[in-house]
Amino acid sequence: MSLPDNEFTARIEKVKEIAAKNNLDFIFVYFDEYNVMNGRYLTGWCPTIERGAVIVSNYCEPFLIGGPEAGPYAILESKIKTTESSLVFMVPEEEYPGSEILSFSQISKKHFGGRQIKKIGLVGTQSLPLQIYNQLASELKNVQILDITKDFEILRYVKSPWEMEMVAKAYEIADEGFKKLMESVIEGKREYEAAAEAEYIQRKMGGEGNGYRTIVGTAERAIGIVTPASDRIFKNGEIVLAGFSPRFNGYSATACSPIVVGGKPDKTQDRFIKDICQALFLTREALKPGLSGKEIDSVPRKYLLERGYEKYMIMPFVHSSGLSEFERPFFGPGSEDIIQQNQVICIDIALFGHEEIPGIRVETTYRTTSTGCVPFSPFMEKHFGF
Repeated sequence: MSLPDNEFTARIEKVKEIAAKNNLDFIFVYFDEYNVMNGRYLTGWCPTIERGAVIVSNYCEPFLIGGPEAGPYAILESKIKTTESSLVFMVPEEEYPGSEILSFSQISKKHFGGRQIKKIGLVGTQSLPLQIYNQLASELKNVQILDITKDFEILRYVKSPWEMEMVAKAYEIADEGFKKLMESVIEGKREYEAAAEAEYIQRKMGGEGNGYRTIVGTAERAIGIVTPASDRIFKNGEIVLAGFSPRFNGYSATACSPIVVGGKPDKTQDRFIKDICQALFLTREALKPGLSGKEIDSVPRKYLLERGYEKYMIMPFVHSSGLSEFERPFFGPGSEDIIQQNQVICIDIALFGHEEIPGIRVETTYRTTSTGCVPFSPFMEKHFGF
């Protein structure tokens, strides 16, 4: 991920403000290849295989902790070039006899010059391995450890103009990839063949991977909600749960829509498709800054309840997107979070559990403006019939 200097500087300063506000000696931002967002937000980089942490403090320059293989890659890609290797960040039982492997207490002495560490802020506690937490607690004696994950992630809520550009480019890929996926849902082909067509477009257009594994769940397999493609063969008349989420320079897009093999939905399929598209349309029309999560969630919920879908409404319908395809804030039926201008918000209308339509979903994303929202994907809106 190429992170501009001004973005990097502004983000580090905001994290330092959190440290000062909470009287923290440093902030420890955990990340790894599967929980990459918070560390990547600060560095433009993520470790491959090994784990990592970004250390931000008002008492020293930012630096990274990782395994021995992380350093050379970080020098190539990260905005933060200084790295330290620590045992608990390495691949278990891997040996690196030529590398300097330091404990947390040694790293603290090296970077903080003997300063007594009293209070640490942790980011990423939902994915932080117990081994790393235990080593922090045991080596830095009498230290208060504070979970500041939400305070940190609030920094990611509102997107900068540069971030909006990255999301828009991800949606260019999503549109082209999903078109190819739809074209590939043909009787006699396998689910993974359709997924492969979309994923090839993602790589060809400069994408770097997927926000989630490409969803292709045919008929009974759609009950899996986020069902990855399998070797199941498409049959004419079946309805397919399909979703594609490419990433560009760290930022995710999503395109989800039901696809009927052969292109001609039956009466039940047609009713479900039209109703969930209408629910998305009504939500898009209502989406604007100032609404709470529960207020925007109530729009599709009320419509779908009136249409008799209560048994199949197992998920919330609106969430944020960015470095993850689904990230805070989540605007569910109990959410008090307030929609703000310049957020990237997915409308995700999904129903699961019907005997004839085990799973169905339409999803696309909008940028909030001062008075409403604009789509990242006019193509998907047209596809939904808007």
